[in-house]
Amino acid sequence: MIRVLTCVAQQHDLRLVALSAVICALGCFATVTLIARAEAGSRSLLRALVPAATIFGGSVWSLHFVAMLAFRTEAQVAFDLDFTAASIVVAIAGSLAALSLWRWLSTVPLGIVLAGTVLGLAITGMHYLGVDAMAASSLVLFDPYYVAASILVGVAFSILALARAGRLTSFGRRIEVTGWFALAICGLHFTGMTAVTVAPIALREGESYVLGSTPLALTVAAVSLAVLIAGLVALALQQHLSQRDRRDLSRMRLLSNLAHEVLFIHRDGEVLEVNDAGGRLFGMAPDQIVGRPVLDLFSQADVPALLRRTRCRSEDLRPEEFEIRTAAGTHVPVELSCRTIEFGGKPATAVALRDLTARKRDEARIRHLALHDALTDLPNRYLLEQRLGPALEAAALDGTSVAVIYIDLDRFKAVNDVHGHAAGDALLVQAAKRMLTELRPSDTLARIGGDEFVVLLTGARAPQRVAKIAGRLVEGLRRPFQIDDYRVEIGASAGVALFPADGSTTETLLRAADTALYRVKYEGRGSVRFFEPAMDAQLRARQRLEHELGGAIARDELRLFYQPIVNGRTGEIETFEALIRWQHPERGFVSPAEFIPVAEQTDLIGRIGAWVIDTACAAAAAWPQPWRVSVNVSPTQFRQTDIPTLVATALERHDLDPARLVVEITESVFIQDASTAVAVLTRLRGLGVRLALDDFGTGYSSLSYLQQFRFDKIKVDQSFVRRLGQDADTLAIVRAIVNLGHNLGLQITVEGVETAEQLAILRELHCEQMQGYLFARPAAVLGVSELELARLRALFVEQPLLAMA
Repeated sequence: MIRVLTCVAQQHDLRLVALSAVICALGCFATVTLIARAEAGSRSLLRALVPAATIFGGSVWSLHFVAMLAFRTEAQVAFDLDFTAASIVVAIAGSLAALSLWRWLSTVPLGIVLAGTVLGLAITGMHYLGVDAMAASSLVLFDPYYVAASILVGVAFSILALARAGRLTSFGRRIEVTGWFALAICGLHFTGMTAVTVAPIALREGESYVLGSTPLALTVAAVSLAVLIAGLVALALQQHLSQRDRRDLSRMRLLSNLAHEVLFIHRDGEVLEVNDAGGRLFGMAPDQIVGRPVLDLFSQADVPALLRRTRCRSEDLRPEEFEIRTAAGTHVPVELSCRTIEFGGKPATAVALRDLTARKRDEARIRHLALHDALTDLPNRYLLEQRLGPALEAAALDGTSVAVIYIDLDRFKAVNDVHGHAAGDALLVQAAKRMLTELRPSDTLARIGGDEFVVLLTGARAPQRVAKIAGRLVEGLRRPFQIDDYRVEIGASAGVALFPADGSTTETLLRAADTALYRVKYEGRGSVRFFEPAMDAQLRARQRLEHELGGAIARDELRLFYQPIVNGRTGEIETFEALIRWQHPERGFVSPAEFIPVAEQTDLIGRIGAWVIDTACAAAAAWPQPWRVSVNVSPTQFRQTDIPTLVATALERHDLDPARLVVEITESVFIQDASTAVAVLTRLRGLGVRLALDDFGTGYSSLSYLQQFRFDKIKVDQSFVRRLGQDADTLAIVRAIVNLGHNLGLQITVEGVETAEQLAILRELHCEQMQGYLFARPAAVLGVSELELARLRALFVEQPLLAMA
């Protein structure tokens, strides 16, 4: 090493040595810059590396011959033209071969060694060809040890330079690689020059292939100037491209940071760039994400699928769902989309991640709502059937039983009507919670309708145990509920069906429980009934009746029969009560006691009631005498339809005097909402019609109703009249009712008069009107012939007055 330094210091012109170092440094930097652009760009290999190889070869050649000119010898030095030209060709061609190998094999360590060796040998070949060109005027002797050392220095530094040239993205890395290339060139040259001893010989005259020092200097100056210019141009180009890349990167970061989606770019599985949304999603700063392996950002379970995507073409990939792993270790579902882009002049992969947390939460909520009741959060009918099916299969395999309990809340509609739907909703929620306290976690309570619930009991349960549970459920719903400031009392009815006795499928078992519930409601509600086979036939008969009744009006099967109501003193007809009959094509006349309850449990009662009012008014308008017509309005019809509007429309349509219409209601209309009932009755009174309280005395609080609204008359129920003359208590009750009505200024009408004895007693009590089979049965045609009228008057004229007990 000391000998080499001595050679440089004592045998060289240091000014030219410095010039050669500058030329070498500029050339190497220009070469590194072009290599960086070739590495980042997408151009072909030849177009990308030829400029770099040319600059590098020229730099090696220029340094060598400037340094050769700086080498001081005792003889005149001339150079062989062919060897001088061949040396630059070797430098450029060898550099191109080495850079090509490096570009192809840079990912393999042996490939880098091979490329560095080729580059070192190219520099060595150029150097010793250039030295050999001195043979034209001198005898050149070599020290083999220093020759070997020079080759080793050139190859070693070339390998090191190419090994560090893998990522030339930073300016510092480029300066470093420039230094290793310069050391490879300079180290080989000056170590090789230490091995050289020059003995002068006579220069042969007239040799055209000999290049003197002056022409060589001009040639070297031209090449050096070209290398210098190339270096400056490369530096300027690098600065311009760096600024452009920084501007493009800034714009890209700005745009990506405006996006809500996570955007990151990776190349060869390493993250190069990420936006702010990525930092928020992964829970770490973007700088901490850049440089990390992409696979580290995802769940380990997703790694195989991610690797599979890397083997597919970008245009063939579709968005897929994966789970990313945050800094806290939690997994977040995302939708991944990716495309191949150019980033930093090289192909890279742009990845977009859409956070699916909210969508997954919404999907889970939608699935929950699809299977549960939105108000009570109980399973709905669909989920009930999903659970009931497997429960039946399991019970069939292990020989156990399954019970289904259908529960219907009693008087729930009244809560909605009186307190509003919000109170009704609150009641349903409280009722559901109350029922859940009576069940095991393994049992299912489902809401399948407005106020209908179904309980599914699994496991081996004896009927007595099922009855006890159903009884507790019904009893629990009888206890008062507190809804805001209101104390609400309802009830419940329950129908029970057992597997396999009452049904072997979901449909048959639910239908059996519903049938048992219908029987409970038909018998008066508030209890529990188990399914019996006979119930099914009864239910089918009831459903058939309901279906046929629905078309009775359209088929003109309904009829109105009229029964006279006579004056209690003279026997003159004053009113006809309209009584509905159904003339069934197969059954004949069907009693209203049979089909009216069916109509009231459906929406048919409103249509039938409207038909009765309109038909009765039409008939009365056509009668020869101004008799009144009396129509009955059921409690259900009274609550569900606008009776005053129906009455006003019928009176106007048929031009009937309102005073000729009597509307009869029972005290049941007051039970659920007395204030609303009074308001409706007041509207009817405003129309001018007469109002009667029917079946008086059979309810619970008739006197209170007489205080709330003043009727025109009350009708004494026929159940009291039948026992007149047979039971003293009955006579006392009837007398009390009649006296009460007279004291209140009400007209008294007595129903069910069938015997002369009953007539005599009632006349003694001064009842204003009477009605019953004694006078006439209901008929489709009015019995108003002179003979019939005379018969009625004769009943009152000839009837002796009986002494009152």
